[in-house]
Amino acid sequence: MAKELLKIRNLYASYGEEPVLLDISFDIPEGGIFCIVGESGSGKSTLLKAVLGLDRVLVTGGDILYEGRSLPGMPDREHRKLLGREIGLIPQNPAGSFNPTRRLRAQIRETVESQGMAYSEKAAVEAFGAVGLTNPEKVLSSRPYELSGGMNQRIAIAAALLPEPRLLLCDEATSALDVVTAGAVVDELFSLSRSRNTALLMVTHHLGIAKRMSDRIGIMKDGQLIETGSTEEVLARPREEYTRRLLAAVPRLS
Repeated sequence: MAKELLKIRNLYASYGEEPVLLDISFDIPEGGIFCIVGESGSGKSTLLKAVLGLDRVLVTGGDILYEGRSLPGMPDREHRKLLGREIGLIPQNPAGSFNPTRRLRAQIRETVESQGMAYSEKAAVEAFGAVGLTNPEKVLSSRPYELSGGMNQRIAIAAALLPEPRLLLCDEATSALDVVTAGAVVDELFSLSRSRNTALLMVTHHLGIAKRMSDRIGIMKDGQLIETGSTEEVLARPREEYTRRLLAAVPRLS
C-alpha cells in the first residue's frame, strides 16, 4: 500500500474575514493523482494556495499535513525549503512565470539555484526532452516570447520537475492550450507521475481531463468538496445532482 504523502483534514480557510474553503478533507498517497473539478470561483485554486502558504490565504481550522508535518504550523523558513524541492507548482499562466525577454537558460538556472541546488545543463536538457520538447538546447537559448503557449507550458512543467518534487500542484495547467496540445500535456504529466512516482494534485474545470488521468476525484462547489471517490465510481455513479449536471454539460460528438 502506498505511503500517505498529503493529508488534508477538515480544512477551513479565508481571505481576511471572507470564508473560502469549508471543511475540506482528502488524502493523496505517494504517486497518486487526485483531481479537483469545479467551476470558476469554487475555491479550487485557493486550495492550492493554502497548501503553498501563499496569497493571503488564512487557514482558520483543520490542518494540511505533508508526511505528517503540519504545513500551516511550520516556520516560514522551513515551509519555504519544501516549496520547489519537495512540493512543485505548475501555474495556470506559464507565460506570467517567465520574463518574456530573457533567455530561458538563465531563468531556469536562477530558479534552480534559488532552491539551493546546482544547475545542470544535462538535467535541464533531459527534463525538456521528457516533456516532449524537441531540440532542447535551442529551446534553452530562446526567449519565452519566441515560443508558443504550448511550448511555454511544457517548459513550466519541465522547470517544476527539475528538482524532482514528490508532490506537484497543477493549477488549471491546460486551460490556455488548444485541445490537441492540452491532451498531449495531460498524457505527459500522467507518464511523468508514473515514471517518477510523483503525486499530483490537479485542479481543473474539465471533467475530461480528470477522467483521463486521475485515480481519485473531488467535486468542488462553493468552497466545499461535495463528492469524492475513485474517478471511475464518481463519474459512473455520481451521488450529487451538481455532479450529474457537470457530467451532462460535457460536450459529446453525435
